[in-house]
Amino acid sequence: MTVVELPYGKDKLAFELAPSQRVMEIKAKASQGIADVGQALRRALEHPIGTAPLAEVVQPGEKVVIIVSDITRLWVQTDMILPVLLDVLNSAGVPDQDMTIMIAGGDHRPHTREEMIAIGGEGVLQRVRIIDHDCKAEDLVDLGFSSQGTRIKVNRRVWEADRVILTGGITHHLLAGFGGGRKSIAPGVCGYETIQQNHRLAFKDGGLSGINPNVKAGNMKENPVAADMMEIARTVGADFMINVVVNEKKEFVYIAAGELEQAHLGGCQAAAEIFEIEIQEQADLVIVSSGGYPKDIQLYQAMKALDNAAGAVREGGVIILISECSDGIGSRPFQEFFKHGNLEEMNAKLHADFTMPGFVSLRTASICRRSPVILISSVADKDVKAMKMIPAHSPEEAMALAAKILGSEPEFVYVMPHGGSTVPILT
Repeated sequence: MTVVELPYGKDKLAFELAPSQRVMEIKAKASQGIADVGQALRRALEHPIGTAPLAEVVQPGEKVVIIVSDITRLWVQTDMILPVLLDVLNSAGVPDQDMTIMIAGGDHRPHTREEMIAIGGEGVLQRVRIIDHDCKAEDLVDLGFSSQGTRIKVNRRVWEADRVILTGGITHHLLAGFGGGRKSIAPGVCGYETIQQNHRLAFKDGGLSGINPNVKAGNMKENPVAADMMEIARTVGADFMINVVVNEKKEFVYIAAGELEQAHLGGCQAAAEIFEIEIQEQADLVIVSSGGYPKDIQLYQAMKALDNAAGAVREGGVIILISECSDGIGSRPFQEFFKHGNLEEMNAKLHADFTMPGFVSLRTASICRRSPVILISSVADKDVKAMKMIPAHSPEEAMALAAKILGSEPEFVYVMPHGGSTVPILT
């Protein structure tokens, strides 16, 4: 008997697989964590890509806004980046009182004080004010339209700042190709209307038949969503970025610092080299974890792992998704979009009135139709069923359900312990 363990919240779940089953693990390529993170961060700020050192970019007397990721991206470990960043800004003549930390929550919910501390670190929050972005604020600044027709509305404090510094993490993203970089601006600190119009570009040149084929994880070439995000970020203005690539051990393996586009591309290349995994065939069963806490605190965020797993399972195969979801589903619009009916009805509704949660719902429903999805989580059974997935409460129950759906024990099984970040590429 082969036993495989996958992260689940702050614990692990164990699956037993028979010796007769062919089991392969899809995991990130080996990567060396940075030993001295503080030193590496300082070096990156002093020797950035495509721009002057940060200490030369800012000037005394300037008001600086530092944009950080929200609680759903706690894996970025912003609390390790900020102390170094603040010290460099201080040495350049920018005191703490001239800085503001803004959480780029997009259209996500506001944060509690405890969550803000988790993001930035208590020491940093005692030095610098931290605030949430509100995508529906009445004082958003209207900057007109992008070349693709997106109405650009942005947080007023960001627009009025003398300098804007972006922090974040670079990983694969199902719409933008890669996260990080310009996403701290759009959708991070933009208005709700801007966010939805940008994401709606996923259908551009895809017609009523579906999504633009260039809109997918790992691709930014001719990707209208990614191009629009970059244009919006340049319109708003970002003076410096520092992003990290983090491996499955939560170690920093690459630091991308400097000019918005050049530094981001370097980080994307590093992420692709580690997390894009070539596979020769698709399996009968894929057992996938989002990667445990904090990546699996919401079901909405766990859909990244499901989307990646879909590339590794054959049509008619089964996916077992494990995600604790300690914060619940995480998006009511995501949950409620399933009420629009079957896949075709959901598709028609989304074309008429695009929302990002609706897009994720449609993608989820599409995956579930092609390959049934069994979910182990803390989400109520009725809610799991309403979202077209099959609830299970233990690895044993999930495996029994998979065998029943397949008609026999699966012969070939992929295991994805960090499915939220590993992207199978079928060759």
